Amino acid sequence: MVFIAVPGLEWRDFINQASAFTSFILLFFFLPLSAENYSMQNIHDFVYSSEVLDFVKTSKDFTDLLEADLPEERRDFTLKVLQILPLLYAKIIALPANEPEFDSGNQKHVTEEEWSGVYQKIYTNLASQNEYLDIPEDTEYDRLEIISRELSEDLSDIYQDIKDFLENFRVGNKEVMNEALWECMVNFENYWGTKLLRASLNLHKSYTRDVEILEKMDSVFHQKHGGRDIDTDDWFISKRQQAD
Repeated sequence: MVFIAVPGLEWRDFINQASAFTSFILLFFFLPLSAENYSMQNIHDFVYSSEVLDFVKTSKDFTDLLEADLPEERRDFTLKVLQILPLLYAKIIALPANEPEFDSGNQKHVTEEEWSGVYQKIYTNLASQNEYLDIPEDTEYDRLEIISRELSEDLSDIYQDIKDFLENFRVGNKEVMNEALWECMVNFENYWGTKLLRASLNLHKSYTRDVEILEKMDSVFHQKHGGRDIDTDDWFISKRQQAD
């Protein structure tokens, strides 16, 4: 470095100004890099935190349950779902808050055929216990009336979001993993968290229902719905894929 003598400027002042200039250069060029590294470290700490890994494991257990051959006995399947749904709820609300890194959404992996396969298995297993009555939410209908819902649709919609999350998370890119978690939490708050609670309540009712009542309900169901054709036009995944 070349020092140029300036008349009237003490050497001590000159050195102080030179040090200030050097500090400015360091801050100007290296502070953005340090902030970026800090942000990346935060994302790394988040996506590999114990809370996130616990949620990933529970999510995998949930999708594995619905992808495998379901237990032949409805009561066995109902018990398994009742055991895992509260755990899934508990794990996602334990996640720390995060922020998205991208402007666009994550890739969707679950196809309509895959969703339909999960739906059909649950529908067949639950039979007369699949359909339940409910009061619509304010955003669903303009009028207040009792409507019919299906546990097979509720569980398949939850499966769709959880499976999409897992497929994006397993990519291994920290920003994509962070984005997948953020989107999953937003969908939980705005959409499938309510479905999970409704499903848990009505599965509980089915699990504790008297055996004779169940037999009568099954008899009526099979007389009414035997060989039913399934219309997918109103399914959530159909509407989502048509929109995409």
